[in-house]
Amino acid sequence: MMPQDIHSTAERAPVRSTDMVMAQLYRGELGRSDRWRMRLDTTTNWALTTTAFVISYSFSAAGISHVPLLVGIWMVVTFLGLEARRYRYYDLWNRRLRLLEHGFWGPLLRHEPEDPDAMRELANELERPALRLSMRSAVSTRLNRTYGRILMVMLAAWFIKIWAHPGTAGSVEELVGRAHVGFIPGWLVLGGVAAGTLVAAALYAASFVGRAPLGELRPVPRSRRRALWEAFVRPYELAPPRVPHRRRTRGGEIRPPEGARSAPP
Repeated sequence: MMPQDIHSTAERAPVRSTDMVMAQLYRGELGRSDRWRMRLDTTTNWALTTTAFVISYSFSAAGISHVPLLVGIWMVVTFLGLEARRYRYYDLWNRRLRLLEHGFWGPLLRHEPEDPDAMRELANELERPALRLSMRSAVSTRLNRTYGRILMVMLAAWFIKIWAHPGTAGSVEELVGRAHVGFIPGWLVLGGVAAGTLVAAALYAASFVGRAPLGELRPVPRSRRRALWEAFVRPYELAPPRVPHRRRTRGGEIRPPEGARSAPP
Protein backbone atom coordinates (compact mmCIF):
# COMPACT_ATOMS: atom_id res chain seq x y z
CA MET A 1 0.00 0.00 0.00
CA MET A 2 1.36 3.40 -0.96
CA PRO A 3 1.91 6.08 1.76
CA GLN A 4 -0.73 8.37 0.22
CA ASP A 5 -3.26 5.53 0.34
CA ILE A 6 -2.55 5.01 4.03
CA HIS A 7 -2.96 8.74 4.66
CA SER A 8 -6.23 8.97 2.73
CA THR A 9 -7.60 5.92 4.54
CA ALA A 10 -6.77 7.42 7.91
CA GLU A 11 -8.56 10.65 7.01
CA ARG A 12 -11.82 8.88 6.17
CA ALA A 13 -14.53 9.13 8.79
CA PRO A 14 -15.40 5.75 10.32
CA VAL A 15 -18.76 4.28 9.35
CA ARG A 16 -20.91 4.07 12.47
CA SER A 17 -23.44 1.36 13.09
CA THR A 18 -26.02 4.11 13.56
CA ASP A 19 -25.51 5.26 9.98
CA MET A 20 -26.21 1.76 8.67
CA VAL A 21 -29.37 1.48 10.77
CA MET A 22 -30.62 4.89 9.64
CA ALA A 23 -29.91 3.98 6.03
CA GLN A 24 -32.05 0.84 6.32
CA LEU A 25 -34.78 2.81 8.09
CA TYR A 26 -34.73 5.46 5.38
CA ARG A 27 -34.95 2.81 2.67
CA GLY A 28 -37.94 1.16 4.34
CA GLU A 29 -39.84 4.40 4.87
CA LEU A 30 -39.07 5.46 1.30
CA GLY A 31 -40.60 2.19 0.03
CA ARG A 32 -43.74 2.72 2.11
CA SER A 33 -44.11 6.29 0.92
CA ASP A 34 -43.65 5.25 -2.71
CA ARG A 35 -46.30 2.52 -2.48
CA TRP A 36 -48.88 4.86 -0.99
CA ARG A 37 -48.02 7.47 -3.59
CA MET A 38 -48.83 4.93 -6.29
CA ARG A 39 -52.20 4.33 -4.61
CA LEU A 40 -52.92 8.05 -4.85
CA ASP A 41 -52.13 8.00 -8.56
CA THR A 42 -54.47 5.02 -9.02
CA THR A 43 -57.42 6.84 -7.45
CA THR A 44 -56.74 9.93 -9.55
CA ASN A 45 -56.72 7.80 -12.70
CA TRP A 46 -60.11 6.37 -11.74
CA ALA A 47 -61.51 9.88 -11.33
CA LEU A 48 -60.12 11.04 -14.68
CA THR A 49 -61.42 7.95 -16.49
CA THR A 50 -64.88 8.37 -14.95
CA THR A 51 -64.97 12.05 -15.91
CA ALA A 52 -63.99 11.38 -19.52
CA PHE A 53 -66.48 8.52 -19.93
CA VAL A 54 -69.45 10.31 -18.32
CA ILE A 55 -68.98 13.53 -20.30
CA SER A 56 -68.52 11.65 -23.58
CA TYR A 57 -71.62 9.55 -22.97
CA SER A 58 -73.82 12.47 -21.83
CA PHE A 59 -73.04 14.63 -24.86
CA SER A 60 -73.16 11.79 -27.39
CA ALA A 61 -76.89 12.39 -28.01
CA ALA A 62 -79.30 15.21 -27.23
CA GLY A 63 -81.90 12.87 -25.73
CA ILE A 64 -79.63 11.55 -22.95
CA SER A 65 -80.55 12.84 -19.50
CA HIS A 66 -78.24 14.83 -17.24
CA VAL A 67 -78.44 12.16 -14.54
CA PRO A 68 -75.20 10.40 -15.66
CA LEU A 69 -73.35 13.65 -15.05
CA LEU A 70 -74.73 13.84 -11.51
CA VAL A 71 -73.71 10.23 -10.96
CA GLY A 72 -70.25 11.06 -12.29
CA ILE A 73 -69.95 14.00 -9.89
CA TRP A 74 -70.94 11.73 -7.01
CA MET A 75 -68.34 9.16 -8.06
CA VAL A 76 -65.61 11.82 -8.28
CA VAL A 77 -66.52 13.05 -4.78
CA THR A 78 -66.34 9.43 -3.56
CA PHE A 79 -62.90 9.04 -5.12
CA LEU A 80 -61.89 12.30 -3.43
CA GLY A 81 -62.85 10.93 -0.02
CA LEU A 82 -61.01 7.67 -0.72
CA GLU A 83 -57.90 9.49 -1.90
CA ALA A 84 -57.98 11.84 1.09
CA ARG A 85 -57.94 8.80 3.38
CA ARG A 86 -55.00 7.34 1.46
CA TYR A 87 -53.26 10.69 1.52
CA ARG A 88 -53.37 10.73 5.33
CA TYR A 89 -51.44 7.45 5.39
CA TYR A 90 -49.04 8.74 2.75
CA ASP A 91 -48.44 11.80 4.91
CA LEU A 92 -47.56 9.52 7.85
CA TRP A 93 -44.73 7.79 5.99
CA ASN A 94 -43.61 10.93 4.17
CA ARG A 95 -43.44 12.78 7.47
CA ARG A 96 -40.89 10.26 8.72
CA LEU A 97 -38.84 10.77 5.58
CA ARG A 98 -38.79 14.53 6.12
CA LEU A 99 -37.69 14.09 9.73
CA LEU A 100 -34.87 11.77 8.64
CA GLU A 101 -33.73 14.16 5.92
CA HIS A 102 -33.96 17.23 8.13
CA GLY A 103 -32.59 15.82 11.35
CA PHE A 104 -30.05 13.21 10.21
CA TRP A 105 -29.02 13.22 6.56
CA GLY A 106 -28.87 16.99 6.16
CA PRO A 107 -26.58 17.55 9.17
CA LEU A 108 -24.53 14.50 8.16
CA LEU A 109 -23.83 15.97 4.71
CA ARG A 110 -22.93 19.31 6.29
CA HIS A 111 -20.64 17.58 8.82
CA GLU A 112 -22.79 18.85 11.68
CA PRO A 113 -24.29 17.04 14.69
CA GLU A 114 -27.76 15.55 14.42
CA ASP A 115 -30.83 17.60 15.21
CA PRO A 116 -32.02 16.24 18.57
CA ASP A 117 -35.52 17.69 18.25
CA ALA A 118 -36.13 16.02 14.88
CA MET A 119 -34.72 12.72 16.13
CA ARG A 120 -36.88 12.87 19.26
CA GLU A 121 -39.97 13.53 17.16
CA LEU A 122 -39.04 10.66 14.85
CA ALA A 123 -38.69 8.35 17.86
CA ASN A 124 -42.17 9.35 19.03
CA GLU A 125 -43.52 8.66 15.54
CA LEU A 126 -41.99 5.17 15.58
CA GLU A 127 -43.16 4.33 19.10
CA ARG A 128 -46.71 5.71 18.81
CA PRO A 129 -47.66 6.02 15.13
CA ALA A 130 -50.74 8.16 14.55
CA LEU A 131 -52.30 10.06 11.66
CA ARG A 132 -51.24 13.68 12.08
CA LEU A 133 -53.13 15.08 9.09
CA SER A 134 -56.83 15.76 9.56
CA MET A 135 -59.42 14.64 7.03
CA ARG A 136 -60.37 18.24 6.26
CA SER A 137 -56.76 19.19 5.49
CA ALA A 138 -56.34 16.09 3.34
CA VAL A 139 -59.48 16.87 1.31
CA SER A 140 -58.39 20.50 0.96
CA THR A 141 -54.94 19.52 -0.29
CA ARG A 142 -56.24 17.00 -2.82
CA LEU A 143 -58.74 19.57 -4.10
CA ASN A 144 -55.86 21.97 -4.62
CA ARG A 145 -53.70 19.42 -6.39
CA THR A 146 -56.14 17.55 -8.64
CA TYR A 147 -59.80 17.25 -7.81
CA GLY A 148 -60.64 20.95 -7.89
CA ARG A 149 -60.10 21.06 -11.66
CA ILE A 150 -61.93 17.79 -12.22
CA LEU A 151 -65.00 18.97 -10.32
CA MET A 152 -64.96 22.29 -12.17
CA VAL A 153 -65.12 20.46 -15.48
CA MET A 154 -67.90 18.16 -14.27
CA LEU A 155 -70.03 21.01 -12.91
CA ALA A 156 -69.56 23.05 -16.09
CA ALA A 157 -70.55 20.06 -18.22
CA TRP A 158 -73.65 19.43 -16.07
CA PHE A 159 -74.78 23.05 -16.28
CA ILE A 160 -74.27 23.14 -20.04
CA LYS A 161 -76.26 19.92 -20.36
CA ILE A 162 -79.34 21.20 -18.55
CA TRP A 163 -79.10 24.62 -20.19
CA ALA A 164 -78.41 23.74 -23.85
CA HIS A 165 -79.91 20.23 -24.34
CA PRO A 166 -82.11 19.42 -26.14
CA GLY A 167 -82.42 23.17 -26.79
CA THR A 168 -81.38 26.39 -25.14
CA ALA A 169 -83.48 27.15 -22.04
CA GLY A 170 -85.57 30.25 -22.57
CA SER A 171 -86.18 31.09 -18.91
CA VAL A 172 -85.04 30.30 -15.39
CA GLU A 173 -88.22 28.27 -14.76
CA GLU A 174 -87.42 26.04 -17.72
CA LEU A 175 -83.83 25.60 -16.49
CA VAL A 176 -85.05 24.61 -13.03
CA GLY A 177 -87.57 22.22 -14.55
CA ARG A 178 -84.89 20.45 -16.55
CA ALA A 179 -82.79 19.89 -13.43
CA HIS A 180 -85.31 17.50 -11.83
CA VAL A 181 -84.32 13.88 -11.16
CA GLY A 182 -87.32 11.56 -11.01
CA PHE A 183 -89.59 12.70 -8.20
CA ILE A 184 -86.95 15.14 -6.84
CA PRO A 185 -87.82 18.69 -7.98
CA GLY A 186 -85.31 20.73 -9.91
CA TRP A 187 -84.92 23.47 -7.31
CA LEU A 188 -83.87 20.88 -4.74
CA VAL A 189 -81.29 19.38 -7.11
CA LEU A 190 -79.91 22.82 -7.94
CA GLY A 191 -79.77 23.72 -4.25
CA GLY A 192 -77.90 20.53 -3.39
CA VAL A 193 -75.38 21.06 -6.20
CA ALA A 194 -74.90 24.72 -5.19
CA ALA A 195 -74.35 23.77 -1.53
CA GLY A 196 -71.78 21.13 -2.45
CA THR A 197 -70.05 23.60 -4.75
CA LEU A 198 -69.78 26.19 -1.97
CA VAL A 199 -68.31 23.64 0.44
CA ALA A 200 -65.77 22.47 -2.14
CA ALA A 201 -64.87 26.09 -3.00
CA ALA A 202 -64.30 26.90 0.69
CA LEU A 203 -62.02 23.88 1.13
CA TYR A 204 -60.20 24.73 -2.10
CA ALA A 205 -59.60 28.31 -0.94
CA ALA A 206 -58.47 27.11 2.50
CA SER A 207 -55.65 25.12 0.87
CA PHE A 208 -53.97 28.38 -0.19
CA VAL A 209 -54.28 29.98 3.25
CA GLY A 210 -53.56 27.12 5.63
CA ARG A 211 -50.20 25.58 6.31
CA ALA A 212 -49.16 22.86 3.88
CA PRO A 213 -48.55 19.32 5.20
CA LEU A 214 -44.99 18.38 6.05
CA GLY A 215 -44.60 16.25 2.93
CA GLU A 216 -45.93 18.88 0.51
CA LEU A 217 -43.45 20.85 -1.57
CA ARG A 218 -44.33 24.42 -2.40
CA PRO A 219 -42.24 26.89 -4.40
CA VAL A 220 -40.19 29.35 -2.39
CA PRO A 221 -40.49 33.00 -3.51
CA ARG A 222 -37.32 34.23 -5.17
CA SER A 223 -35.67 37.60 -4.78
CA ARG A 224 -35.83 38.29 -8.51
CA ARG A 225 -37.73 37.00 -11.50
CA ARG A 226 -35.84 34.74 -13.84
CA ALA A 227 -36.32 34.31 -17.55
CA LEU A 228 -38.00 31.15 -18.78
CA TRP A 229 -34.82 29.77 -20.35
CA GLU A 230 -32.96 30.04 -17.05
CA ALA A 231 -35.36 27.55 -15.45
CA PHE A 232 -34.17 24.90 -17.95
CA VAL A 233 -30.49 25.82 -18.12
CA ARG A 234 -29.94 26.36 -14.39
CA PRO A 235 -32.90 24.83 -12.57
CA TYR A 236 -31.09 24.46 -9.23
CA GLU A 237 -29.44 27.85 -9.10
CA LEU A 238 -29.72 29.51 -5.72
CA ALA A 239 -30.54 33.15 -5.28
CA PRO A 240 -27.45 35.31 -4.74
CA PRO A 241 -26.83 36.38 -1.14
CA ARG A 242 -27.99 39.85 -0.21
CA VAL A 243 -25.19 42.30 0.41
CA PRO A 244 -25.98 44.78 3.20
CA HIS A 245 -25.74 48.41 2.17
CA ARG A 246 -23.22 50.70 3.80
CA ARG A 247 -24.54 53.65 5.69
CA ARG A 248 -23.11 57.15 5.25
CA THR A 249 -22.79 59.38 8.31
CA ARG A 250 -23.33 63.14 8.42
CA GLY A 251 -19.65 63.89 8.03
CA GLY A 252 -19.46 61.86 4.83
CA GLU A 253 -17.73 58.89 6.44
CA ILE A 254 -18.91 55.49 5.17
CA ARG A 255 -19.78 53.23 8.06
CA PRO A 256 -19.72 49.45 7.50
CA PRO A 257 -22.96 47.54 8.13
CA GLU A 258 -23.72 46.23 11.58
CA GLY A 259 -22.18 42.86 12.33
CA ALA A 260 -19.44 43.25 9.71
CA ARG A 261 -15.83 42.78 10.76
CA SER A 262 -13.57 45.78 10.50
CA ALA A 263 -10.53 45.55 8.27
CA PRO A 264 -7.16 45.14 10.05
CA PRO A 265 -5.04 48.27 10.24
